[in-house]
Amino acid sequence: MNLFKTQKQNLESIANDLLKHLRVKVTPITVGSCILNHPEYPSILSLSDCLDNWNVKNDAYRIDKTAFEKEDLLFPFAAHFTEKGGRFILVHNIEEGSVHYTDEKERKGIMTEQEFLDRWDGIAFHAEGKTTSGEKDYRLNYLKAILHKLLLPSTMILCMVILGFSIAAHPFSLFYTLLCSLKFIGTGISILLLAQSINSQNPFIRNLCGLAGKSDCNSILKSDAAKITDWLSWSEIGFFYYTGSLLLLLIQPSSVSLIAWLNVTALPYTIYSITYQYRHKNWCILCCAVQVILWSEFLANAGHSTFSFPVVTDRPYWILICFLAPVIIWALLKPAFYQAQQLAPLQRQLKKFKYNTDLFLQALTNQPRYAVGADLMPVVLGNPDASTVITMVSNPNCNPCARAHSFLETWIAGRDDIQVKVVFATADHDNDIRTKVARHLAALTLSNEKKIAERALTHWYEQKGNFEAWAEAFPLDKAIPTNDSSERQKQWCKMAEITFTPTILINGYKMPDPYQLEDLRYLLN
Repeated sequence: MNLFKTQKQNLESIANDLLKHLRVKVTPITVGSCILNHPEYPSILSLSDCLDNWNVKNDAYRIDKTAFEKEDLLFPFAAHFTEKGGRFILVHNIEEGSVHYTDEKERKGIMTEQEFLDRWDGIAFHAEGKTTSGEKDYRLNYLKAILHKLLLPSTMILCMVILGFSIAAHPFSLFYTLLCSLKFIGTGISILLLAQSINSQNPFIRNLCGLAGKSDCNSILKSDAAKITDWLSWSEIGFFYYTGSLLLLLIQPSSVSLIAWLNVTALPYTIYSITYQYRHKNWCILCCAVQVILWSEFLANAGHSTFSFPVVTDRPYWILICFLAPVIIWALLKPAFYQAQQLAPLQRQLKKFKYNTDLFLQALTNQPRYAVGADLMPVVLGNPDASTVITMVSNPNCNPCARAHSFLETWIAGRDDIQVKVVFATADHDNDIRTKVARHLAALTLSNEKKIAERALTHWYEQKGNFEAWAEAFPLDKAIPTNDSSERQKQWCKMAEITFTPTILINGYKMPDPYQLEDLRYLLN
């Protein structure tokens, strides 16, 4: 078992396997972010929308299982099972009565064709990659993913190096090195126990607990016996003990006798912990590891005759500093960790509410409505005959407008049911660069050069610079008076009370708060 391998969620795993088979380059982190953050997760729609983002052609089918012919299927395809609230497998092939598949658990799974038909509800999802398919900035994101994977092992190596240098700073002693190593391991295990108490679904810790077969660390750590009070657990006490004694041992090695007696006071806890686990026939491998380390410390101290009385220490204030430091640090970090853990499910719940189409339409139609007629001479993108019209009030020198335009252009490239109108908010002055750009685009639109107007607008937002060079790159066949276009658009913006750019309207209604332009991907399906 690879302890550092994190088990992906079902649909996340299917998406990664499908993209890998199609040889479409998308990093696993991007896949997980898109799938898990989709408001309709874990549905086929969430998978379809994410593949659309990466320009992967996809379709869902409902197949009549009574007339099922495997020769008619396109492989691989994602098959939907209704069990466990709905889940998927990726079917790679069906041959000789066997279905070969993968999912989040099985990398080379095989089931009988009859079992597959009994579990399958007939829904199949197929995708095809294209030469243009893939993640934007893939190489940069791939590098970030590698660095993210190296974070944990790099941190562990760094801590071991620091520990090694700290030990080397004192006269060499096999006993001292052994004691520091035990304290370091104990600190690491106590940190894992704290992580488990915050996130019981942590994949790394679940893999680690799985080494003991049927052990269930979570049931032990969530029990009342694992807590001293509602706000203090034995895992936290262990963290304070190991971290504080390790710091004291490194800073003031002469305190070894005091640390040995502290170890003795901790031994009764081992009897309590082991007895509780034995009585409940349930074992926590991390908890047992803590007990082993405590007794290993005791044996090492006893073998070295460390116990002395009275306990003498050179600088008593170091005791207070070393043991208070982890307490204070944890007191500061604990609320932030718990809030971060609670934030993800809260965000998913809010997204379900925010991306409810009925609620959105109700909030939208409660907004003021403004007609955006052809007399305004807007730049038109997408399908000019579409019934859904998105109007963007833009500014040629506005960076957020450039980003909004880039999003709209990419999004509607795969849609034929959306029309985008771009209206400009300018000063309507002859010497104003924004006015010049708006008038030139209006002239291109009036000269029936709509495609050229689209390219010109995109080029301007990408290159924003010299107007003369840009106008020369997109020339007009004849002089078209467009001074009144900028004046009309200015008056319309004043009437519509446009106070900032970009402002978005859907079918004439101003998009309400707290919705943003990117939300339309999930609201206008």
